[in-house]
Amino acid sequence: MSAVIAWQRPSLITLLASIFGVLALTFLSMPAWPSVKEPISVGIVADNKPYTSMAGRTASGFSIDIVREVASQSGLDIEFRAGSWPEVFGAFQRGDIDVIEGISYNDGRARTIQFTEPYHIRQMHLMHDPANPLKDIDSPGSLNDYRIGVVRDAYFRDALETAGLSLVTYDSIPGLVRALAFGWVDGIIGPELTLNYYANEAGFRFLEIAGPAPLGEWSKEDFRLGVLKSNDELFDVVSSGLAAIPDKRIEELFKRWQEYGGTSIAESSGFTLSDAHQHYISEVGPVRVGFMSDYAPFSFHDADALQGLSVDVLNRISDLTGLQIVPVPGQWSELYPRFMDRDIDIMANISKTDEREAFIRFTRPYHTIPNVAFTLDKNLAFSSPADLQGLKVAIGSGIYYEGPLREALGDNVFAFTSQQAMFRALAEGSVDVALAALPNGNYWVRELRIAGVNIAGEMTLDGMPGEDLRFGVRPALEPLASIMDAALEAISPTEMRTIENRWLGASARRNRTPATGPLTFSDAEQAWLADRNRQLTICVDPDWLPLEGLSENDKHLGISADIFALFANRSNITFTPLPVDSWSESIKAVKNRHCDMLSMAMETPERLEYLNFTKPYIQIPSVLLGRVEAPYINTLDDMGDRPVGVVKDYAFLELLRTTNPGLNLVEVPSEQTGLRMVQERKLAGYLGTLSTASYNMQELGLADLKVLGRIPADWTLGVATRNDQPELFNIMQKLVSSLTEAELKTIEQQWAGLKLEQTVDYTLVFQLIMGAVVLLGLLFYWNRKLGRLNHELAAANDRLAHLSVTDDLTQIGNRSYFDREFSKSFHWCQRHGAGFAVAMVDADHFKEINDTYGHDAGDRCLVALADTMRSHFRRDTDRLTRFGGEEFVMFTSFSDRDELVSRLEAFREGLAGLTTCCDDEQIRFTVSIGLATGTPSKDTVPAEFLRLADKALYLAKQNGRNRLEALTTEDQAARRG
Repeated sequence: MSAVIAWQRPSLITLLASIFGVLALTFLSMPAWPSVKEPISVGIVADNKPYTSMAGRTASGFSIDIVREVASQSGLDIEFRAGSWPEVFGAFQRGDIDVIEGISYNDGRARTIQFTEPYHIRQMHLMHDPANPLKDIDSPGSLNDYRIGVVRDAYFRDALETAGLSLVTYDSIPGLVRALAFGWVDGIIGPELTLNYYANEAGFRFLEIAGPAPLGEWSKEDFRLGVLKSNDELFDVVSSGLAAIPDKRIEELFKRWQEYGGTSIAESSGFTLSDAHQHYISEVGPVRVGFMSDYAPFSFHDADALQGLSVDVLNRISDLTGLQIVPVPGQWSELYPRFMDRDIDIMANISKTDEREAFIRFTRPYHTIPNVAFTLDKNLAFSSPADLQGLKVAIGSGIYYEGPLREALGDNVFAFTSQQAMFRALAEGSVDVALAALPNGNYWVRELRIAGVNIAGEMTLDGMPGEDLRFGVRPALEPLASIMDAALEAISPTEMRTIENRWLGASARRNRTPATGPLTFSDAEQAWLADRNRQLTICVDPDWLPLEGLSENDKHLGISADIFALFANRSNITFTPLPVDSWSESIKAVKNRHCDMLSMAMETPERLEYLNFTKPYIQIPSVLLGRVEAPYINTLDDMGDRPVGVVKDYAFLELLRTTNPGLNLVEVPSEQTGLRMVQERKLAGYLGTLSTASYNMQELGLADLKVLGRIPADWTLGVATRNDQPELFNIMQKLVSSLTEAELKTIEQQWAGLKLEQTVDYTLVFQLIMGAVVLLGLLFYWNRKLGRLNHELAAANDRLAHLSVTDDLTQIGNRSYFDREFSKSFHWCQRHGAGFAVAMVDADHFKEINDTYGHDAGDRCLVALADTMRSHFRRDTDRLTRFGGEEFVMFTSFSDRDELVSRLEAFREGLAGLTTCCDDEQIRFTVSIGLATGTPSKDTVPAEFLRLADKALYLAKQNGRNRLEALTTEDQAARRG
């Protein structure tokens, strides 16, 4: 034992010595800055998402995470101080802030500031409105003819002013983006990620990146931490802490925040309603939703269909919750009174105000938009209602700011019930200013082609920074507000961005500016093309005509082929299609960099990992195809678990798995295969585009298929370029932007009306005509026969449906009918605040009739009772059922309780005076009636009325029979209270 201990002792001593050595080295390696004052204040820009932002006292963003990593590595205690860049930089120079974040190096600053190594380099870009594009920008001088906005004290401002540019400056990037959206500047310069983030957040999805800013050495911004030279020790701590962060960790943090740019987007988590909420949805039944019919792009009528951003959002809520929607389109001036009269259950385009909150239950906002002043007066500047004194101001009738505006401007405010009429008045000069939501106003300016319209400023009132679009729910349906809130929360960033891009982005088809002359590419882009001999390879879907396809000799066909022919003429670039046999092969090829781009593709989160997408150049409706005998659908949820085909690797396959996880999607190799499988009943439906499905049905001669329904998410298709070649993306973006509306319309019409030319063989024509005559005769005979059979089958089905809910003896509703209709009637009254009545009717001493005269006589008495009920209760809302035996139930809505009681008394008296004959016997009998009435509250359940009617019936029998006893839910509630 001692030998073992003796052998281990040197090893133990060695181990202890090693531990001591490590601790000593660690201690010696730790920086000792006893004079560093803590906590250390770090200045950040408050509104520079996704790099830095401040919400209350909480800072967040990519750069914030970097600073926290520095603090963790160095042991510093930090606190953030937020403000605009001028405020933060000024405080830092005065010594009020210890460290400044996100500062770029220049020689002037270096005289007083120490800079760490850069932890991030970001490229500066130009953003513009494609409706008024920046053209031929390849140097600072090429910006001279444009109004260019920059953030005040931007590091590149001096360089641009030295080049002779007259700049318009703003305090923040949100202000910069708003100025571009309102047309106050022609272009703005800033970091791509941040510009896109704020444009999307504000709903300005029509703004786009025009390309890298021509700033030369100033085109890239270096992100560093800065410390004044008077604080060397703190600088050493900060610099060492930053250097200690592994590069991989910085990359991880950047990827996390890159979500704002769309490369890593969270999908919807599994959303399920609570049992109570599911029960409520099933009980409440269909709800009537008011949509403004001229509030584009949020809700409007186009081609007899109600569509828009608000419509799509509500459809998604319906998909998630199972809520049944009945759209009620109209003008605000008619919808809002109907909502207040409880004829409409939900308002879709409504803003929250203190006054409205007293009688409306609001959801969270699903979109916020600025309200701006549209005018033809170029000199008008508007920042508050006072600036509009003496001017005729048009507003939408009932808009949430109408009251405050009338207080400020009096009789000079003119309310219009129609947005179109309001902008016509502006065009005609009847009013000086039209106040409207920016996207809606832009829509009508374009639609009515009003020239010379300017945006004078943004409408802001105290506590009303913009128009918050919400769903407003009647108080009687209060649980719906929280259910809809939960569903809005569950809509993933991917889904919401898809909806917003559809209606607010390039896919909304803003007016395109006609291309003038050849395109101009930057020197870097020209060099990139020269390296490739101006030859690029494209991948297409080989079997997707008329959109695109490949011929037998691999020639590019379809709409995309004609568009790329335009691109080739404008750019002197040769586009060669890669021979493939399927769309999946094209996806695989572009993913493996075997081709440079997809000619026509839709953006998805997965594809963003290896592709960049230009703005869409075409939008195609999505439809569900099925057999002719299949029923039409309202939503995809109507398909249940029946198999629905989608072409493998199509964008919709990925998106539908997110938005409709319960859908039984089956991958098929091609659209033609999918349609054949539907015809052969191997699939219940096929999801595709209207144009390609129509083309393939015609090609294949599939006359027994039809469109079952339109899917509320169109295909928005653009060019998708490999994302390892940024020059390629810029080139294709310029080419797509060069397309005009007229060019696209011409190409689409050519393919929509495609006809095959051939020589005419008149002998064959005669033979075909004769054959057709015989065939048509047979078809006519068969169709007549089939029509009769279908009519007989439909009549038989109707009879079966009627029999399933009809009592065999009395021919009024049976218990199944009661179970189906009772809850519906109750909830209709509950939603609309109407009176609900239940009358239980029981034949007095009916057992004696059966015992004395026999069951046949008893049956005749029951038939007489039912016939008498039918003659007295004929209104549309009256429902009659045989509850069982000699007991009957009548339930209905009412507005006048006394009138209802009179009808019941007339029925009772009429039956009492009736004689029923059976085998020479004359039988007379009476009934007792128990009536329950009341207006259902949100907490009332249908069974409560039934119990109360049963209680009243018991009282009628107790009090002598042949009488009516009535109870109200209000009386019962008072007694319980």
